[in-house]
Amino acid sequence: MPFHYAMIAPGPQLERWVNTFYVIETKGGQVEETIPAYSAQLLLVIRGQLTVTYADGSVGRSSTITINAPQLRAAPCLMDGPVTLIGASLTPLGWQALGNLPVDEVHDRMVPAGALLTPEQLAMLEGAAAACRAGQLAPADLCAQLGAVVAAAPFALRPDHVAAVEAITCWLGSGFEPPLSDLHGSIAVSPRQLQRIARRFFGVPPAQALKRSRAIRAAMLLANPALPDHMRVEMITTYFDQAHLIRDIRRYTGRTPTQLRGDTLTTGMLDPAGHGDAAAALRTPEA
Repeated sequence: MPFHYAMIAPGPQLERWVNTFYVIETKGGQVEETIPAYSAQLLLVIRGQLTVTYADGSVGRSSTITINAPQLRAAPCLMDGPVTLIGASLTPLGWQALGNLPVDEVHDRMVPAGALLTPEQLAMLEGAAAACRAGQLAPADLCAQLGAVVAAAPFALRPDHVAAVEAITCWLGSGFEPPLSDLHGSIAVSPRQLQRIARRFFGVPPAQALKRSRAIRAAMLLANPALPDHMRVEMITTYFDQAHLIRDIRRYTGRTPTQLRGDTLTTGMLDPAGHGDAAAALRTPEA
């Protein structure tokens, strides 16, 4: 296997802000992968480099401290190895608390770490990365430093925004095609306000967020054979035909359903345990 991928659950105090921590390690040479349409990522790149080509053709190249804004589309990624990186996958609330950057305006790009983090935080993370590079810290130990940065996120979120985001997240995870009326009935904000909040935290209105979430969860099912067959049947019936299923999965994961059956980093990133409450219904009891 040319890579190692491990997820590390956040502590209870960080669950609202972090979906999961993770460690990725590859051997020498280049590894071509695809990053699914995924939440914002705070990364420490200890060795190697990542080059991401986004849907609009722009290119991002990693540095030791790398912040990848939320992605609305899948993006090819070239990993020049050996690569060792430690990441924190941020929830929509975590991203706004850390950066206060609306996802409909800032997405599918790398954001300079100095634009969001303090000089003290940058120095602390650089020092931790150097210690890891020197063999003084194990990669998984750096999750604590990333967690400290997220825990100190400087922006307070409005309670009505938090309530709306939590309602959207719950709605997205309630089924493959939950009615929009269920969402409106669960939250005391106007439809127009709900659209604005969804764009800020998810990048798109609720209906489009559901389309993306449904495709990602369909890919999760196809990539994880242990998940129940009845979920697969339910998922397939929400698509008009196989062509629509393939198109949406390719758009949001960069893979075809057949390619999702391979042992790749893409399939690792599609583990439901790493996608927070929106994927809670797909988790096996062990996860």
